[in-house]
Amino acid sequence: MDELDTKIVEVEVVKNGENFDLNVQNEAPVIHKQSPSHTKCERLGAQIRDMARMGLTRGNVAIAARISPYILDKYYADEYADGEGEMRKGLATVAMGEALNGNTAILLHLIKTKLGWNETQLIQHSGEVRSVVSAKPLSKEEFAEKFLNKE
Repeated sequence: MDELDTKIVEVEVVKNGENFDLNVQNEAPVIHKQSPSHTKCERLGAQIRDMARMGLTRGNVAIAARISPYILDKYYADEYADGEGEMRKGLATVAMGEALNGNTAILLHLIKTKLGWNETQLIQHSGEVRSVVSAKPLSKEEFAEKFLNKE
């Protein structure tokens, strides 16, 4: 049976010491972290690679694929990584093409992020610095006597 087929899941519910048997029909299989019943599905792996290629996060891919993040990491980590790598390669190719064709904004962004350039300004000061840091405030007269009258 394909992993994406509809399954009937038998659930035993205990309420106030009484057992109830329920038959629940789900659109997708119920998969829990402890579930040993999951088998890797090639079709689901291809869908996960496609979703990662479109830029979806791991959490969003797990929700869309109706699997837990644990199952995604355990069985489909390679497919997710392949898709994410394809997305990054495609974006880099487009950005480099735009930069080489004269798109100044993308060119500046790539220079800053890939070459480490930045636009910080260096301020240099020459001369004497006469600043005082004190825990006790001084009056105007004390300040003038201590710092201004010395030349």
